[in-house]
Amino acid sequence: MEIVVTFSPLIILAPTAVIVSYADIIWKRLCGRINNGSKLLTSGQSTIPGPLLRHRINHDDTFLFSLQQLGPAFVKLGQWAATRRDLFPVYFCIRLSELHSSTYTHSFAHTQKALVEAFGENYESRGLVLKKDDIILGSGSAAQVHKATLKTAKGEKPVAVKVLHPSIRIKVERDLSLMQHIANFIDLCIPLQSVKMLSLPRAVSNFADIMRRQVDLRIERDNLDIFRDNFGCSDKASPLINFPEPQCHWVSEQVLVEDYIGDGARPISDYLEDDSVSGLKERRALAGTFVRSALKMVFTDNFVHSDLHPGNVFVREEKTKLNETKYTITFVDAGIATSLQPNDRQNLRDLFKAVVLNDGYTAGALMVERARFERCSSIPGGKEKFASGVQEIISEFHDRRKKGLTLGAVRIGTLLAKVLDLCRVYKVEIDPAMSSIVISMMVLEGLGRSLDPDLNLIKSAMPFLVGNLVGKV
Repeated sequence: MEIVVTFSPLIILAPTAVIVSYADIIWKRLCGRINNGSKLLTSGQSTIPGPLLRHRINHDDTFLFSLQQLGPAFVKLGQWAATRRDLFPVYFCIRLSELHSSTYTHSFAHTQKALVEAFGENYESRGLVLKKDDIILGSGSAAQVHKATLKTAKGEKPVAVKVLHPSIRIKVERDLSLMQHIANFIDLCIPLQSVKMLSLPRAVSNFADIMRRQVDLRIERDNLDIFRDNFGCSDKASPLINFPEPQCHWVSEQVLVEDYIGDGARPISDYLEDDSVSGLKERRALAGTFVRSALKMVFTDNFVHSDLHPGNVFVREEKTKLNETKYTITFVDAGIATSLQPNDRQNLRDLFKAVVLNDGYTAGALMVERARFERCSSIPGGKEKFASGVQEIISEFHDRRKKGLTLGAVRIGTLLAKVLDLCRVYKVEIDPAMSSIVISMMVLEGLGRSLDPDLNLIKSAMPFLVGNLVGKV
């Protein structure tokens, strides 16, 4: 069900995208409309000119090509799918992981135009220097990032300049409209209860809320400030968790200038590819810090980075005085962040406690009592049936304690998704933000499981769940 809800638009639209994409290339060739400024990623390559793609593109290339032609919203779905090695074949995830930082890149002319619109034609004399041959650090579904230099009163320093892709807002709305129409069509025309329970229109609506936040970089600036405050990034010389600092007076809707995280930082995906003894040891060391930081966002801060695929997580290593390796995890691309209302936040906490105590019935009853709107109380035995349903879901997960409540044995994201399905059946209202949290938990636990499937999730979560203890990263 989790796969169908999230990725059904791809199943429907991918074949169409292939046909339309090749037709578009042929049409541009016939009309002589070749744009050498744009590039498109294909598997195993960095970037190659889109209009010059050859007929010998293999199946992997065609799939990645199709996703990018579908648009930024579908690229985002592909990025999230790449983190779920527990749901999809490893080979499939590796191919999709190329979308994390190497998607379609726009021309330098567009970057210059965006800088002038954001900061004026004198932006270089004000201190920001970005040249055509400067490095493109990465390109995602909504924007690409350049390495540049910023001159300040304290001297020059390297910075990262994030620039939205051309017409990104229009493209996102186009994608979301297409998804919504297809979701509505399926929901209306297929009279099966299992399809109705998927609530595809609502799933697309929640996804739309997430995508729209990515097309205004001022939102990302505000989010970064909050994350840095929550994790005390400015107060520590070398924090375990870090977020880049936005540069004052260098932020607009289309452009964000922020700290450059350094040439020594490696994407966390590099560690996922190392299956040697030393590589597995490094992954275990990273997994604990990563999972605890995610739990802190959810249960302590109530402010969750909702786009933590491997392309947005970097690791820096440094030696301590005792010659031990210290890892600093840096989270970037914080445009999507989610918070819960107090009642739903407590519901989430109670569900985690219920897995430990095997008391889903109490958690379900409390969810009904806290709901702003619910109908199950008006149905004879409805409240008891809902609470028993939550107990049944919790019991399934609690029974896995025999294997240990590790990331390899437990699917918390799936548990939460089943509870939301139950809420829809019994008309127990849940904050729409809860759906975003569920998607975030799926992505977070997928990455955590790739790092260390033996990490005990509940043991890590206990400091955040019991009493007034505050978990520490």
